Amino acid sequence: MVIDNTINKTIDDNLSKADIAKREVHKSSGKLSASMLSWPLQWQILKHLGVEQKPIDSYTLRKFYRGTSVEDWLVTQIPGIVEKQKFVQYRDVVGYIDAYVDSSGYEFKQGKMVHEIKSVSNAKYKNIITGKHPDEGHCLQACLYAMAIKSNYFAIDYVATDDLRVTTFIEQVKDWKDEVDAIINQYERQLVKKEIPVFEPRYAWQKNVMYNNYPEWAGLTKEEIEEKVKRLQIVI
Repeated sequence: MVIDNTINKTIDDNLSKADIAKREVHKSSGKLSASMLSWPLQWQILKHLGVEQKPIDSYTLRKFYRGTSVEDWLVTQIPGIVEKQKFVQYRDVVGYIDAYVDSSGYEFKQGKMVHEIKSVSNAKYKNIITGKHPDEGHCLQACLYAMAIKSNYFAIDYVATDDLRVTTFIEQVKDWKDEVDAIINQYERQLVKKEIPVFEPRYAWQKNVMYNNYPEWAGLTKEEIEEKVKRLQIVI
């Protein structure tokens, strides 16, 4: 028996080239985005300064591609969509609503609502359903969108990537608004300081180097960060 890896290697190469091309053409606004609200402050500031994140490995690129494909499919199944990828802004934090939906045909009717779509593995889907609560980072992101359009509710649609099961959670803005504002306040205060803070994770998983967007900065002290900034000639 012979195993030929040509197709597998070609897929890795194509995904890597596509990711590099996407990064090259993407022009950052320099603003905090809603999807970054759950990030540690250090990551937010490094992203604002244009510091390059670590390369994405082929396994993660494949997962992203699979997730994006499933999310694109789900958009075609959601009833009552008024607008897709609607740009919004709240307190200079920006983002795009996956689906802006008229809920008049839904079980929970609250006019036009934000729907944030998240594809997850079957294992994570089971954990979310069992826990009966959406991911906190997803709530922060969707809440900002709802605050931007002055809505009292927002929805998070979870779709399992293996069998396409879907569960929609409805959350109230009032339960998340204070935390969203607190994160933005912290970010704005840090910008005024004109310095990169030491790494402090918001969630336990962010301690893992494997999932750290900026592993070279994670273990540095305040003094070591200042030295690295000078060495790399980073303008703050």
